[in-house]
Amino acid sequence: MASLIGTAVSRETPLVQINPIERTTVPTSAKEILERMSEITFNASLLREFRAIDFVNRMLDQGRLDPGVYRRSRVHRVDAGKALENFSASTKFDTSRAFFEELHAAGREAAGEWLQAHFDDIGVRDTVDLRAQFQ
Repeated sequence: MASLIGTAVSRETPLVQINPIERTTVPTSAKEILERMSEITFNASLLREFRAIDFVNRMLDQGRLDPGVYRRSRVHRVDAGKALENFSASTKFDTSRAFFEELHAAGREAAGEWLQAHFDDIGVRDTVDLRAQFQ
């Protein structure tokens, strides 16, 4: 994402988040713990990118970076975490048509909900509070 900050044509950065940052259940088996570790590892990179985008946006807002070189980025997140919460990491290997149709339906539902809530925000403001995500 860092390259998007200075070179992107669009100021909008959409993110469809498929790994939940938080889970309501605590993993208890070795398999569940390994799956959760995988999610946390992936999310660590995502949160690091959020920090970088937020940092550049704040520096631009404070006049500390040249807006001719850097661009403010608006970040939007469609959170599919709730829709996917009941799927384990092992489903990443499921290539059945039925599973893809189930994912497609979940994605359409999450996108529809997001558009209904945030359509008017596109091009105007962020729809995710980056700082709140990593504090």
